[in-house]
Amino acid sequence: MATTKTSTTTREDVDGTTTTVQIDAEADEVKVLSPSASKVSTDVLTQLQNVLPTGTFLVFQVLAPLATNNGDCHGVEKVVTGITLFILSAICCFTCFTDSYKAENGTLYYGIVTSTGLWNPNFKHAPIANVRGRIYIGGAGKYKLQFDDFVNAALSVTALATLSLLTAPVTTCFYPNIASSILKTVPLLVGLVVSVVCAFGTNSRHGVGFAVAPPHVDPPATAPGLPKGTSAATPGSNG
Repeated sequence: MATTKTSTTTREDVDGTTTTVQIDAEADEVKVLSPSASKVSTDVLTQLQNVLPTGTFLVFQVLAPLATNNGDCHGVEKVVTGITLFILSAICCFTCFTDSYKAENGTLYYGIVTSTGLWNPNFKHAPIANVRGRIYIGGAGKYKLQFDDFVNAALSVTALATLSLLTAPVTTCFYPNIASSILKTVPLLVGLVVSVVCAFGTNSRHGVGFAVAPPHVDPPATAPGLPKGTSAATPGSNG
């Protein structure tokens, strides 16, 4: 009875993708199998984490083993885990309504977006222009509350819930008999929805936990009687 002389090797690429290579000695051919499904799932989870403010999911990962007693939880542990996730979700949602303004002098201000502008109590005595009370009204409406802020908040909370509720030891605590297909499918579906929504361009806030906003320079004020976009000449200027 003839036997097929084949060998299978596994290699890890630079990006961390695991590829399986099957070599058939008799047929003199090499087959490259598809990357592992776990890598695809990991990439989706990584994309979901990018939607969250920096450190939100990391904090839950640190607290989850303590709150769930490493998965061996009962009534008290479930309540504590639920409260922890609720608090982090509230923080995650709140940060979606924050933004940052970097003044021309290099000072960075964080604030809460409102219907009129960016609110920060330090704006009242700050040496910057376009401040009315404690609200910065510059930026051509960039710092006003928008519908996209609510969309981003919903995406962030959804991503946090997906990452948190479908990872150990939370799964062991709340639903130990959950099917593995759900653990693989739900993050993929959520990642697809989040990616599609973000592809159509929700607003890019630079609030607490996100990347720092670039310096913003307000356009020069328009002098009375001059066409829009034309600034008044300064004393001593030529022309």
